[in-house]
Amino acid sequence: METMEEAGTSLRTDALTSRLRRRDVRAFYRAFAQQYPSVRDPAGTARRIIVSVGWVVAPVGLLAMSVGISSEIEEAAPDMVKELVAMAAICGLFVYAGVLLCWTSFRMWKQRGNPERHYRLATFAHENGMSYVPGPIPGAHLTPWQERGELALTRVMRPISDPPIEFANYLLDSGTSKSRNSNFGGICSIKLPLSLPHIVLRAKDGRPDLASAAPAGSQALSLEGNFDNYFTLYCPRGYEQDALYLFTPDVMATLIDRVNGFDVEIIDDWLFLESSRDVVTTNPETWHNVVTATTALTQKVERWVRWRDTRVPATSAEFSRAAATLSASMPRVAQSGRRLRMGLGGGAILAAVLGAAYVIAVLVANSLG
Repeated sequence: METMEEAGTSLRTDALTSRLRRRDVRAFYRAFAQQYPSVRDPAGTARRIIVSVGWVVAPVGLLAMSVGISSEIEEAAPDMVKELVAMAAICGLFVYAGVLLCWTSFRMWKQRGNPERHYRLATFAHENGMSYVPGPIPGAHLTPWQERGELALTRVMRPISDPPIEFANYLLDSGTSKSRNSNFGGICSIKLPLSLPHIVLRAKDGRPDLASAAPAGSQALSLEGNFDNYFTLYCPRGYEQDALYLFTPDVMATLIDRVNGFDVEIIDDWLFLESSRDVVTTNPETWHNVVTATTALTQKVERWVRWRDTRVPATSAEFSRAAATLSASMPRVAQSGRRLRMGLGGGAILAAVLGAAYVIAVLVANSLG
């Protein structure tokens, strides 16, 4: 990254916090909205309003059920216990739905742009040699994420760099039309010169793991030193030595010192730094952390181009071409190393537990009848 070699030195963040003149913002936004019509995002606005109405309605339903419970207790009918258990189960459902909708609404409104924020981010991007696209735009170019659901990116910044790098906030919708699961966060995407085994490093920073899917625990690999205190590394079975080749002691030290707070994922020819928080913000400290982490890793991954999967047969001519050109298509990764085996994540387990508790409460109420 030519303009952001070291966080805190060449990164210019004044535009993120300086005082603004209203007429400058208005003039900027008129031209900006003409260039990027999607910035007004009427569909996204409608969706945010619908979700917001949903979490506002949930307390009303909870209040109505509370009144019903009070009335049931006063009447002291023979089937009071059955009715109270059923009502308590419904109250629990209202609470769960209300909390979920409230959180979703908060994250959706937080990712919404406004003229002042776009002005700050566009100016910041220009001063640091980056392009800025407000979005939302499809994330189809991040091909590994297509397997996970429908990806939309907002506040997309791209520096002029080699390898190509992209910063963005994301909304990932997965599941079916009847049961949608929305995940929000920020992502730094680095294009690699070759495909590598699927490796995930989960940061141990105290955040609750509410992902719907997570790597199977049997694929965890313990590394030397105190690295396991900061990250849990997952790699496909049989690729343990390859992971050790890629994550040498100096790379592990870089991850501990400068990439703390991000999950790291290598998949196909991409390296992702992932966070449940937005990474493209008007907070200078967030930008210093993001740029520090990205710069540190791009300086280390250059040596990974020498990695080769010995499980993939190749002719001597292919090896010669790979050594001579370092082609992105060589070396390849064997089928067994392309994807980790995934299991249920913390979010899916929590949803299953709450669903089971509701079903049990309903069954208990029916049995009491």
